[in-house]
Amino acid sequence: MFSSIFILFVTTLPFYVQSTTPCANYKFAPILKKPHGYKNCVDLPFFNSSLHYNYNPSIGTLDMAYRHPGVGPGSLAKWVAWAINPTGKAMLGAQTLVAYRNGDNGSVLAYTSPIMSYRTGLAKGALSFDVIGLKAVIIKDEIFIFAMIKVPKNKTLINQLWQEGLLNEYGTPLWHNLAYPNLHSMASLNLLSGDIILSEKPTPFRNAHVTVNIIGWGILMPLGIMIARHYKEFFPKDDSTWFYLHIGCQIPAYILGATGWAIGLKLNSIQGLRHFADHKRIGTALFCMATFQVSALVLRPHKDHMYRSYWSKYHHLVGRVTVILGLFNISLGLTILKPGIDARAAIFGVLAPWGVVALVLEILKKSKKTKVAASQSSSNH
Repeated sequence: MFSSIFILFVTTLPFYVQSTTPCANYKFAPILKKPHGYKNCVDLPFFNSSLHYNYNPSIGTLDMAYRHPGVGPGSLAKWVAWAINPTGKAMLGAQTLVAYRNGDNGSVLAYTSPIMSYRTGLAKGALSFDVIGLKAVIIKDEIFIFAMIKVPKNKTLINQLWQEGLLNEYGTPLWHNLAYPNLHSMASLNLLSGDIILSEKPTPFRNAHVTVNIIGWGILMPLGIMIARHYKEFFPKDDSTWFYLHIGCQIPAYILGATGWAIGLKLNSIQGLRHFADHKRIGTALFCMATFQVSALVLRPHKDHMYRSYWSKYHHLVGRVTVILGLFNISLGLTILKPGIDARAAIFGVLAPWGVVALVLEILKKSKKTKVAASQSSSNH
């Protein structure tokens, strides 16, 4: 039963990550007059935004649409921007397309602004390359910036930046936040392949977070569950070793998982990343459930207690849910760490191996029971 649930989870849960439509599946509204969309697109790892484009390398033109959510009714008045920096990878020198809603009449403004200073007010100005047909549109809670760009020096690898910030009481742009993710929303883009390369390097905290969580939630915790479920079936004469092997996996797994959760709170400032909020919430839920599970060492009723059977059912159920959510959260973490990774591929890559192990063990267990039953039947006759 557990294997069936596990495999069903593996095959259906990947669609969860599509809560924000991937750019490859996005359909432009008819009003935008883009019935065929764009040939290429890339999901950008910050602000849930994406870039759709057609690139013509023979003449060096980029027909693009930048899509940025979070500007619908009820949201704070904000500006958004997408830029190419022909001279570097950071803010200075960025040649920017800016858009926001005009507070006076509700129209959507779109203009160009070269960034010459860190104290920029995003004033209008000509860019160092040609821009044709610049316009912006707001549909529901998304703003779109459209333009045809003459790519500087016809490069196939460009340094792009994308950004958002608030408008002041007069309806003009304020500085964006000087924190994550605003200071990290930049990446190189290969216009031919669609690959993006983030400018930031993983920090020691993030590396530690990844390592301890993979070992704790991804290896030791599932291994402990497998031992508890199957050890006695294959070694029926050994009635106690399974328990010590079980807690020998679960306690280190809990310690590592709790450490990874604490480090994750230290990384709390990366909230602009795709799937990060869900990753954080699931991590907190895992810590709580694992804490209850480990408390079984002192809280579990005696074998003869009237509530022991209820406690066992609870312990088994919560343990399995913890393992599955732990593996799923690892896959979400991989999509955050490496935004180029397809989310569904990450989920299958993390969950499927343990699903196969669970299925094989269940088959062996059933086969063993069948042989025992057949042997007992023949001996009775």
